[in-house]
Amino acid sequence: MENTKIAVVGLGPAGLSALKSLCEEGFDAIGFERRSELGGLWSFSDDLTYTSVLNETVCNVSKFVVDYPPYPTSGQVADYFNSYARHFNLLERIRFRTTVNRVTRSASGNTWDVHITSPDGDAVYSFDKVVFGHGCESTPTWPPMPNKDKFKGILMHSQAFKSPEPFRGKRVLVVGIGNTACDVSLVLRRHATKVYQAYRRGRILVSRYLDNGIPMDTQLPWPLMRLKYFLDDKFPWLMTRLADKMLMSKMISDAARSEPAAPGLPGSETLKQAERRVRDDWRLLPAPSMAHTHPAVQEDFIPALREGDIVPLQGFKDFAGEYQVLLQDDTIVEVDAVIFCTGYDLDFTIMPEMDMDGAAGMPLACQQELMDRDNVTKVDQDDRRKPHLPRLFQMIFPPRWASSIAFLSWMAPQENVWCVCELASMAVAQIWAAEAAGSVAERSRGLLPSAEEMNAQVDAYHAWWRGEWEQDQSMRSGYVRAYSFYRSLHDAAGTGLYDQLDHMLSGRGWGLWWRDRELWTWLAKGPMNSYSWRLFETNPKGVPGRGRRTWAGARKALREAYEDYEDFRHRAEARHKQSEG
Repeated sequence: MENTKIAVVGLGPAGLSALKSLCEEGFDAIGFERRSELGGLWSFSDDLTYTSVLNETVCNVSKFVVDYPPYPTSGQVADYFNSYARHFNLLERIRFRTTVNRVTRSASGNTWDVHITSPDGDAVYSFDKVVFGHGCESTPTWPPMPNKDKFKGILMHSQAFKSPEPFRGKRVLVVGIGNTACDVSLVLRRHATKVYQAYRRGRILVSRYLDNGIPMDTQLPWPLMRLKYFLDDKFPWLMTRLADKMLMSKMISDAARSEPAAPGLPGSETLKQAERRVRDDWRLLPAPSMAHTHPAVQEDFIPALREGDIVPLQGFKDFAGEYQVLLQDDTIVEVDAVIFCTGYDLDFTIMPEMDMDGAAGMPLACQQELMDRDNVTKVDQDDRRKPHLPRLFQMIFPPRWASSIAFLSWMAPQENVWCVCELASMAVAQIWAAEAAGSVAERSRGLLPSAEEMNAQVDAYHAWWRGEWEQDQSMRSGYVRAYSFYRSLHDAAGTGLYDQLDHMLSGRGWGLWWRDRELWTWLAKGPMNSYSWRLFETNPKGVPGRGRRTWAGARKALREAYEDYEDFRHRAEARHKQSEG
């Protein structure tokens, strides 16, 4: 395997974990990062063409990593990624300030040509395989703006927003209601004279914490999430309603915290008052279903609405004058700047030969054909409206190139994306290691099916996704079907975790509970993390591709994470009781 050269494009959490997993299996892997720092968008950059966090950004998912708070800041995340790279000796394998422009099949048809630009100029390198971990947030999405030239104020996409200072003393309209839009508005409110938030429809916004100060996501341990995915698969109509109702109730409960305390007012009345504000004053409900997108995670945005620091408006429609914006209700607002937090386009132009669509009424085409087609002026507007989807088995492998191409940047999982990227990296490394070592026949599961089977599953996913999108166009691209997705990755990676502990209806877990009650408690009741993926020995003979390596420190790390969580929980509950007393 040391003779198999693999290029890893992008060194954010996906690329870093891929580089580490591939090197661990003995591959000759090299990472390419266009920035001078690793960490992807978690490494702040003042380059206006680079998507990055703000200095004020805080993680949305709790971590419980020793020496870090439950929700690390962007600076702490960047420090962690750098320490990760140093610990696993990855820096010597990373080529910084090197942009991968495109990846094409070589003339021989046996390798991939990686076209790069570095401080030394342009070059083309040959690799046997390529892993794409470059993210999906590089090409900004803009709404139609027929009268854009009328506007004389500041106009930008959130990708170019790096600091609130240029907006000091200005009236700013922020377009959007996702995490980025909320972050931008919250940063601006202490600098701008007026901050408006324009959005077409509602959004579920929830705090990171429960009322008692405990991180919300810690209440969803491994077995409970496996049960959710199982029920999602078997009874989607029921689970969609339950999940939406639960999160809408939490949003209203969170909003009630910012309501002024009224002596003698029952808690039920406070909740009703908060719900009226959420629905009528701020139009946050109704909102897209959690079956189609993720909630925005914010605990400061609703209080800012309540205090008047941020003023909600109808959605953006067009520009109406030098400093005028026309809204969906045909009202006009005077502003000095407009910041569009409208997301990013799905962009696979880096691989022109990537197969796209080919199911649910969309003709099969490669990415290059789509680019050529979009350059033609006469394109059916309905076809242009429908999003293109890549043909990726389990969101990762293009069936035609599954033995040499893997994408880690399209999946939209329902769990901590960093951990899922690590799991996917382990799975890719194991699958390719089995193929390279010729140990495919020795593995009973976790291998890729035939190209025909992969294409059939891709077709089924496209049909499902497009059906959901037709109902609700907020459907997130790459949204995973969790029940089969996670099982497939764990089987391929060889973690053995599903064999030891599954949802309560499966019956798996009683053996672990009997043999090792302490470990069962950490896994079944503690916060989810990736330590458990290196815990169980599934490949004692070390056969390439038959299971990832275990980590001797996994049990200790799992215990420390659980103890850290329990300590935080006890202190949070004590503070909550004291505040209520």
